[in-house]
Amino acid sequence: MKDSKLYDILDLIEEINKVDNMIDLHKDSTSNLMVNQYKNQKLKLSNFLFKELLTNSDNRSEVMYIIKLFIEKFYNHELKHHKFDQNDSFKKIEDVFM
Repeated sequence: MKDSKLYDILDLIEEINKVDNMIDLHKDSTSNLMVNQYKNQKLKLSNFLFKELLTNSDNRSEVMYIIKLFIEKFYNHELKHHKFDQNDSFKKIEDVFM
């Protein structure tokens, strides 16, 4: 990976961290509007990060490890509380892994 891409990715992670901090700041608000907007922004930035990691690296297994670390850091809370409905197509995919 070129240095310029590395710094772009690090900047992107820093931006996601800032958005995550804003989510924490607004999580006790009476309105969910701000939290939902920040969550959407975080998801968009995360998708962009994954794309950048996957397209700018030759070693895919190491990239998958970095993505795993990222998910554990920035999405651990969401993952602990997430449950699919029985008829959800993602539930079927989840069952394959379980």
